[in-house]
This record gives sequence, structure tokens and C-alpha cells, in this order.
Amino acid sequence: MHFEILVEGQVELTTLSILMEQILGEYNNPHTWKIHKHRGIGKLPDNPTMPPNKKDNSLLHNLPSKLRAYGKEGRDNLVVVTLVDLDNRNCIHFKQELIRLLQYCSPKPNALFRIAIEEIEAWFLGDLPALKSAYPNAKQAILDKYTQDAQCCTWEALAEAIYPGGLKALEQYGKRSIKILSQKVEWAKKIAPKMNVENNLSPSFCCFRDGLRNKF
Repeated sequence: MHFEILVEGQVELTTLSILMEQILGEYNNPHTWKIHKHRGIGKLPDNPTMPPNKKDNSLLHNLPSKLRAYGKEGRDNLVVVTLVDLDNRNCIHFKQELIRLLQYCSPKPNALFRIAIEEIEAWFLGDLPALKSAYPNAKQAILDKYTQDAQCCTWEALAEAIYPGGLKALEQYGKRSIKILSQKVEWAKKIAPKMNVENNLSPSFCCFRDGLRNKF
């Protein structure tokens, strides 16, 4: 089976590039995959049948047209995987919105929609042995307060636990700064290689892992 995986940005690309062989086995033995990053999550277009704005490279904006294109390929061995953060949305309603996009596809692709709750940093917090191996000085008191896969400012909790000076030191650069993005990528590079995908406590990670495995 071949998996085309659509993600929001570099953090997700980095994370999955490291974890996919743990999830599916060695590349091309027998499964293959390609991960496509976008410029953020964006929002679904008001009219999913319209061509996307070429200046908008966000994931949701382009998702309807990409699903249609994959459907028209007609490949029996192709699975299109969309991974997005939940952020502050309602999970059930958001998942339904994503699934409804398939009604605009003829033919429909073999699609899998998965949501990281609240965001992909929850997957790192779901494997505390990996996190502590990467960051031995992580603040246990902060980690103990975190409720797995809660909508509770997840990346901020991780920053408070492992970044020198905590969240306040990182937020001085601005909440949407390149510094914060590069730091999130750095966390992915350090934590993901140490993760055990079979023992992760994040329900949304396990749903992602099992969803891929159930496609073959």
C-alpha cells in the first residue's frame, strides 16, 4: 500500500518522517509513503467545488481539490491520509466536516482523516520515557499536571516542562514567531526517535497508528 500523507507543516513532517517506519515497517517492504507539508492548517473553503487560491498553501483550503485529484487517479493501492490538529474545535463536528468533503469527489479516494488532540505535541507527552530520555531535566511537576489529549494548551505545557526558562522565556519572541516553530521542530527531532509507537498513551496517536495499519 502507498500512503499520501497531508500535514500542516514542518513539525508534523519531521515527526512522521521519523515514526513511519515504526508504524508501517521498513520503507518499500512492502509499504511506501510520501508526506506533504503545507503552510499551516488554514480553513475549509466556503465552496469546496471551486479551485483553490494558488496563493493559499494551507492544508484545509487545498484539501477538497487534493481529495478530488487523488480520487481521479483511481489507484487501488493508494490511501490519502489527512492529519490535522484539533486546536479549539469540537472533534466530532470537525471530523464530520472532513468526511463530508468526500461527497465532492467522483470517484472518491480511499481516505483516512486523523486529528491530533489538541495538537501533535500531545503525542510527545504520550511517551514520557522518550521525552525524559531526550530532556532529562524536564520538570516532572509540570508533566504530572498534564491530562493526556486534553484541550489545555498542549505545546505550552511541553514548553513549560522542557524549555529553559519555561513558556514565558519562549513567548517573548511572539506566539507565532519563527523561534517557536523552530523550537517545536527541535522537540520533534529529539523526542520522536526515542518514541515507542506501541506504548504511546495518546489516544489520538494510537488512532492514527491503528488507522494506517487497518488500511492493509
